[in-house]
Amino acid sequence: MTPSSLPALAIQVVRIVAAAAACTLLAFAGTAADDPWRPYRVAIGRQCPAKHLEWLSPADLRDVIETYEASAAPRTHAAMSVAEAGRCATTMAGATCGNVAEIEAVRGAGELPALAASVCAAFVKCRGQSDCIAAEPPTTAPKH
Repeated sequence: MTPSSLPALAIQVVRIVAAAAACTLLAFAGTAADDPWRPYRVAIGRQCPAKHLEWLSPADLRDVIETYEASAAPRTHAAMSVAEAGRCATTMAGATCGNVAEIEAVRGAGELPALAASVCAAFVKCRGQSDCIAAEPPTTAPKH
């Protein structure tokens, strides 16, 4: 590298940094409507804010959603299954895709408050991200 090429290199580095900064700003420029978790977080925040259940691990939330789905009305159960299969058909692993798809299906059925109540009942509290204390499981799942 010659001394005369240093200014050109510096300009290129500045351009890369500026492009990265612009991409970062665009990533955070979405509205609240762009956040599929917002309605769920609002619902659990209304029903049991002191428990901090926004810190549930995806797997813990998945367990509650599956229990809810098993006891849901047939129409809601079907909507949840279709939503997950449609949105997550190419997802190889993880629970987050199914969680979001099924939460949106429950919301579409007008049952988000009932799902939030199930989540609130399933856990005593969270002390931090993925550090949550489960409540005693009910002997039977309530019908929704």
